[in-house]
Amino acid sequence: MQLDFQVLPPISRKNVFWSACLFIFFSALVFGPTTVFSKTVTLDVKHEEIYDENQCLECHDSFSAEEFADSSHGSNSCTSCHVDIIDIEKHAEGIHRPRAVDCSICHERIAAEYETSYHKLHQDMDCSACHTDIHTAGIWNRDKTKIIEKCTVCHENDDYVASGHDAAALRGNTDSAVCSDCHGLHNTRRLHTDLDRYPEEARIFYNVTCIRCHGDKEMMKRNNLSTTVVDTYEHTYHGKIQKLGYATHVAGCADCHTYHNILPQSDPKSAIHPDNLVKNCGKCHPKANANFVTYKAHADFHDRKENPVLFWTVVTMTTLLVAVFVFFWVHTLLWWRKTYWANQRLRSKGYIIDPHIAKIENPGEYYTRFPVSQRFMHFILIVSFFGLVLSGLPLKFSGAPWAQAVVGFLGGASAAGFIHRFMAAILIVLFLIAFLLCIRFLFDKKNGETFWKRLFGPDSLCPRIKDWHDFTGMGRWFVGMGPMPKFDRWTYWEKFDFIAVFWGMFAIGLSGIILWAPDVTARILPGWIFNIAIIIHSDEAMLAAGFIFTVHFFNTHFIPSKFPMDTVIFTGKFQKYKFLEEKPLHYDRLEKEGRLDKFKTEGPDIITNLFSSGIGLVFIALGMVMLVFIFVGLFFSSH
Repeated sequence: MQLDFQVLPPISRKNVFWSACLFIFFSALVFGPTTVFSKTVTLDVKHEEIYDENQCLECHDSFSAEEFADSSHGSNSCTSCHVDIIDIEKHAEGIHRPRAVDCSICHERIAAEYETSYHKLHQDMDCSACHTDIHTAGIWNRDKTKIIEKCTVCHENDDYVASGHDAAALRGNTDSAVCSDCHGLHNTRRLHTDLDRYPEEARIFYNVTCIRCHGDKEMMKRNNLSTTVVDTYEHTYHGKIQKLGYATHVAGCADCHTYHNILPQSDPKSAIHPDNLVKNCGKCHPKANANFVTYKAHADFHDRKENPVLFWTVVTMTTLLVAVFVFFWVHTLLWWRKTYWANQRLRSKGYIIDPHIAKIENPGEYYTRFPVSQRFMHFILIVSFFGLVLSGLPLKFSGAPWAQAVVGFLGGASAAGFIHRFMAAILIVLFLIAFLLCIRFLFDKKNGETFWKRLFGPDSLCPRIKDWHDFTGMGRWFVGMGPMPKFDRWTYWEKFDFIAVFWGMFAIGLSGIILWAPDVTARILPGWIFNIAIIIHSDEAMLAAGFIFTVHFFNTHFIPSKFPMDTVIFTGKFQKYKFLEEKPLHYDRLEKEGRLDKFKTEGPDIITNLFSSGIGLVFIALGMVMLVFIFVGLFFSSH
């Protein structure tokens, strides 16, 4: 027989849609809406043998039908949970005994969480271990006191029961933390609380848990608690190292405030009560004393009333940073504009080199600018400075996206700390050598010069009246009101660079030494000095790095006449035309004194040139990368 398939209507999306609707509708009529529309099913298996739940209560009489009806499960029948009871007579005779109730039939998500919990894996506790009143328990309606009552059946923790959290919760404060807020209701794990066996996981857990509430400014405000406690912690060394991913290395919230006995500072039992601080801090700092514990762990530097010394320290350092950067960046911008336009005019007239150079006799002759000792010291200075900046920036900007990667590249927080201190030690030794050389220079009388003449002479790095005249002359030259001043051996910006090292070593070095060994420092100084040292060390280091990578790099490498770099600090030599262009008074003075020929030298060989150019470009590129890190870090700090 031949079938004609054309009699069937063509299949369309409309037909499929209405067919599906009809299928769902009739399925709902047959099986009930719960089965069709919900993944979580409440089974209501009613056999002829068990038609009335009162039959069950004839034997199971520990609760009444009314109590069960009023419970949270009152809308279910007995067989909704005891699904395998299908023959009441056999069950009554003890032949058909039910299996354990599978709560996951309805509570699927909660059951999945509980399967990996400490209670399930290590204690083999089922749901009824906590939910003993399953047939009469009412809806808890987020009543936190019930959580306390349940957990303290097994966990008789006197510390928590006496804590501020517990007392507030029992008074009805729904913001106050109870067991479940910190440890969870059904997904509790041992690593959450065991600092001895799982120090990193436990510290991260406690920090995240505490910050969840104490970082909520609205919640803290309505409970009359500090709204800055999280921010102030994250600005400490402890908070920064924790944010970088090395929580094991530093104290977290629970290390100082304990886990359960979290009481106000005024309570004598509190871990942070003044009488208990030495013992508390001594857990990590064995040599902590009364001076040490005066350090303010949650000091708000912006609170002028509570912390006036810290407030004005921040104001002073911020003013210094802004003043230095604004002044020298404007100076740099004006200098760049002037020199760039001057070079542009020469190129527009067809000059390849400055016509003044063509008039110089033997312009390519080389003269010594820096002896080997100074070049070596400068190289060590560069290496130590870059090591300090690279290892210190992640701590300064711990919240920046690049911070963890840089610390990881250095080998972790401990390795970065070692590098920072090692480079600091090198820089301190270098500074002491430079200081001794300065003393030697001042008291060197081989040329018959007095101390004061050496101090304020043209070969000295000490500022003098001519530097002021040079500075004002540069200002007039910038705006086209006069010629560029002629300089001697040292310019005023070179002297500023040198003197800034002395100020920087006093500010950064001294504050760094104070923070290097706080236990030792506290034998002499009070702990609040650490707060001041942190501000000065951080801001002054920021000033040094920003100044070197912008102003100093421009003055020595990025001005159009030297771009992309000046290798004189590595070769120690420059050509005659550069000598006359940059230090004409020094050249004339040496020529007049008959000492010019002593400075004549052979040009650097190819190896020296390659090394100087290569290493110079590496340091400049690294400096530019770090400058980007600083700007990105500042952006994230402001947000």
